[in-house]
Amino acid sequence: MVREKESLMIVGNFTPDPIDWMHIGITGTIKSGETVEMDEGRARHILNNFARRGLIQLQFNDDIEVKKKESMKLWVDFWEHQITAFNQHNEDQKEKGNRYARPTPILIEKAKTLGLELLQPWRIEKTDDKLLKALQAENVALKETVGEQSTQINQILEMLKGQQVDTTPESEAVPDPGATFEAEVTANRKKYVSLTAKTMAGWLKNNWEDYQGMPEENRFEIETRYQELYQTPFPTEMPT
Repeated sequence: MVREKESLMIVGNFTPDPIDWMHIGITGTIKSGETVEMDEGRARHILNNFARRGLIQLQFNDDIEVKKKESMKLWVDFWEHQITAFNQHNEDQKEKGNRYARPTPILIEKAKTLGLELLQPWRIEKTDDKLLKALQAENVALKETVGEQSTQINQILEMLKGQQVDTTPESEAVPDPGATFEAEVTANRKKYVSLTAKTMAGWLKNNWEDYQGMPEENRFEIETRYQELYQTPFPTEMPT
């Protein structure tokens, strides 16, 4: 019995981003502005994964300009949703008094492209804001007070010990907890930054406990990347 040849389908990408796909061990890229004709099974698989990011099906009699607008609307909606989710996450972190999450480079890029704001509760945006001026004045006064106290303490210690006191600033003598935290985040980031749709799920399964023990910033980046690669919610339990 001769198997009938599978019908073909046209897939178009009219977004600014290339789409990297994988199907039954075969990988490829649909470039920005490109249309590709492929087997229906593969096309449907790719559309199921990337339609939300602007990939669309084309018919021979379609109005190409209409389809371009449809593709771009999907792309804009997708990234607006990602930015909104990030902002909501950071608002929640701020209300709970937890450490904020930093946006990924791609999220920063898309926010700039779309003219949207990434909420940053740790930053005061307006340089002429009254609160900022008050904080600056308070910081100057605090430094002066600390400097005077440090001098007095050093003089007392010098009299007691009869020798020169080490006046090395405490900030130089004591490790900075913030720097230690950033170093940990950076070290963790190297573990997953190069993961792809082909390797992400397996890595997460093998490193589930490691992921759970990472700082919130790392976990947020991992969850965001997982959802971008697979277009599905991040699992609440270890993948099987």
